[in-house]
Amino acid sequence: MTQVLIVEDEAIVAESIASKLRRYGYEVIDTLPTGEEAVDKAGKTRPDVILMDIHLAGKMDGIQAADRISSQFHIPVIFLTAYADEQTIARAKEAGPFGYLVKPFRERDLYVTIEMARERSRLEAELEAANRELDSFSYSVSHDLRAPLIAIDGFSRILEETYAGYLPPDGVECLTRIRQAANQMDQLIEDFLRLSRVTRAPVQMEKLDISRIAREILGQLATHDPDRKVHWRVEEGLMAFGDPGLCEIALKNLIGNAWKYTMHKEDAQVQVGSLMQGQIRVFFVKDNGAGFPSEKANLLFIPLQRLHSHQEFPGNGIGLATVQRIVHRHGGRIWAEGATGEGATFFFTLPEEAG
Repeated sequence: MTQVLIVEDEAIVAESIASKLRRYGYEVIDTLPTGEEAVDKAGKTRPDVILMDIHLAGKMDGIQAADRISSQFHIPVIFLTAYADEQTIARAKEAGPFGYLVKPFRERDLYVTIEMARERSRLEAELEAANRELDSFSYSVSHDLRAPLIAIDGFSRILEETYAGYLPPDGVECLTRIRQAANQMDQLIEDFLRLSRVTRAPVQMEKLDISRIAREILGQLATHDPDRKVHWRVEEGLMAFGDPGLCEIALKNLIGNAWKYTMHKEDAQVQVGSLMQGQIRVFFVKDNGAGFPSEKANLLFIPLQRLHSHQEFPGNGIGLATVQRIVHRHGGRIWAEGATGEGATFFFTLPEEAG
């Protein structure tokens, strides 16, 4: 039987809600008037669902109590309140409620909201368990695959350094290729793990200066590759909201690709800017490099799908898949346009205000 805790400082209202719940077969474990008592009771009894009024007796209101209960005990909280103003709703959203019903509400709506909250809580618990298993699997894959790679690279290096004088040139070349392949495989494992982490990492939204981040990335690329003559331009005032770490990874991949695929151009050009599509700002990273066949644009974001050989342009086909995951996690879109030998442009959207 589903156990429900009611937190409501008006006794008549609390008893009315309790009566409705009992008719649907729920067990009401208690009705409490304050947030402090709710936190204490939640820790001791661990109910399946908590129905929480926002304005309560005591020093702690319902939103503060819900935030503490959610963070400490991971119990789904549903707000039942007479307040529907924007400020209250904005505060309530920060507590991560599993439902929000405005009084007076229908009895059936209460039942449906509770059942949906329970189902969401169950699914989130399963997802958390699956993520823990995936973390364990990822660690195991990383450790078990990297151990033999380290051995291959290490013993090949010993052979190369100690016995190079006894080997013919093609033997030395074989050892070099073995080490290169081992290092490439190690990098591929690291990129897959990074892609996995990006999918599950929590998103912390902050205001981002896209222009500043892009200039820093391009400056670093120019410092690390001083022989390249790349003309780059970044539009001023590009702002968005997003996770700083994840968005920097996305921009590093997009700008890094533009830098890489212009390596055979004497007049290499890279541009970071934006345009408007209706009311939506679309950011873009554009280059005049190798480009790609326009009919194969849908393959760019599939892991391990590469449209150029590793010998021509090094890489493993994970970077753009990572960028797509990051953009989608921000609720945005990403797509590409290009032509062989004429460069490529990657378009993407990010929130322009805090969600």
